[in-house]
Amino acid sequence: MAEPLRVCVVGCGRVSKSHLASMLEIPDKVEITAVVSSDPAKRMSFQKEYSAKKAYATLEQALKDPEIEAVDICLPNHIHEEATIKSAAAGKHVLVEKPMANTVQECEAMLKAADEAGVIFMVGQSRRYHDAVFESKKLLKEGKIGDLISITGLLFAYLENPPTAWWRSKAKTGGLMIPLWGNHIIDYILWMYDETPIRVFCEAHGNNSNWEGEDEVALLMGFNGNRSATIKMSWNTRLKEEGEWDGKGKMLSSADIIYERYIQGTSGTMHLGDETELKLNGNIVVQGAQVPGNFALQIGEFASAVRENREPLTSAKKVVDIIRIQEAALRSAETNKVVKV
Repeated sequence: MAEPLRVCVVGCGRVSKSHLASMLEIPDKVEITAVVSSDPAKRMSFQKEYSAKKAYATLEQALKDPEIEAVDICLPNHIHEEATIKSAAAGKHVLVEKPMANTVQECEAMLKAADEAGVIFMVGQSRRYHDAVFESKKLLKEGKIGDLISITGLLFAYLENPPTAWWRSKAKTGGLMIPLWGNHIIDYILWMYDETPIRVFCEAHGNNSNWEGEDEVALLMGFNGNRSATIKMSWNTRLKEEGEWDGKGKMLSSADIIYERYIQGTSGTMHLGDETELKLNGNIVVQGAQVPGNFALQIGEFASAVRENREPLTSAKKVVDIIRIQEAALRSAETNKVVKV
């Protein structure tokens, strides 16, 4: 059996908690060798809570540690490019939290650095690693719904205040709803179709002065052969009399959130609820919590790809297409025109 991959988690914020907790689920595959945070209190707290062997104040310090084989970058979107390039140059394998980066240009620079260094480069498209999601792809391949003709993704919540300060900035987030929430749905659509759309049209607007980016989105993608995909998202949907989604819990349907997908075929329909429940023509196929969880499967896939020296399922080379669609959507919203991809 291969030794556990020695990983350093860079950033001690909201999403890194999910990454670190998942690593503790699979100690046979991953060792938490170090954590990195410029905040001394967070650094010490995370090291203790997740039993990390070491803690560093900067990425540069961590990259000098020969015991660290790989980094898991859990930093704000606008820092992904710099952190990835530095890590690859130091010979560390890289898992970077989604979105891969804010622009295709940034992604290409990251891919070049990883390729030149000969390291594995994977993106944390964590929503891909649900059992129900895998099963939906399997059923599609088996022809259970015939030929795929459309996918519709719905994501509604009420959010008045950003759960973290950098979400206020359009430059740092790369937009807002499209890269932070829409990224997962775009990923699923491209994966299911196994191709990119030929055109994109998007209406995206901001209705809240607490941030600069979009909080209301309608995105339409056209594929060859009269096939399509639609995404409708809103942070202005009040699902209860008072209160808002606090941004701290999982992005799953509840009293605070509606999260669904409909996958239409020529001879059947699949419905994904939260990526944890899958129905085929109204009949439940997959339901309930999975063990290990999706984040554990994700980090396990990263570790296996490194040990086997192969491309991971959510390889950065493939994931860059998601950013191409995000860019096209934002450009369409700005120009009020259809954008050819």
